[in-house]
Amino acid sequence: MRSTFKTIAVAAFSLSLGAGGAFAAGHSHHGDHHHPMQSVTENSGDFDYSTVEPSDAPSTMVPMVHRARLDRVLGELGSAQRSIRRDEAMHRLSASAYRRLEGEAGGIRSRAMAVADTHNGAIPQASYQRLQKDIRKLDRDIVRLS
Repeated sequence: MRSTFKTIAVAAFSLSLGAGGAFAAGHSHHGDHHHPMQSVTENSGDFDYSTVEPSDAPSTMVPMVHRARLDRVLGELGSAQRSIRRDEAMHRLSASAYRRLEGEAGGIRSRAMAVADTHNGAIPQASYQRLQKDIRKLDRDIVRLS
């Protein structure tokens, strides 16, 4: 069981490093004080605005309601996982029940993240309702198996 926690921790750490590295690579400005509205010919004193690429900022904006849905789903999953770990620590759950519940919670989390990734961080109403149903089922399973 401890190796499972170590594996999860190492996987989360490596994924966060990979995502952080990819994010940093996309926004690298080390030593290059190049403003997006200026072309590379600025050093010669001429500004060539015809080569400026449009900013992608408006397309990456996520409505707050949809982001709140993702935050709510992840918060409820965190609460369920704390209940699972607490019940396991108090020996109310068998090892197989613990693995099953953790797997179920991980599956819900991965589905939520996959939906959010395909919708630019948003969760549509229909998907949100399905995720909420899955979380309620997980909560019932925690009570039933403990």
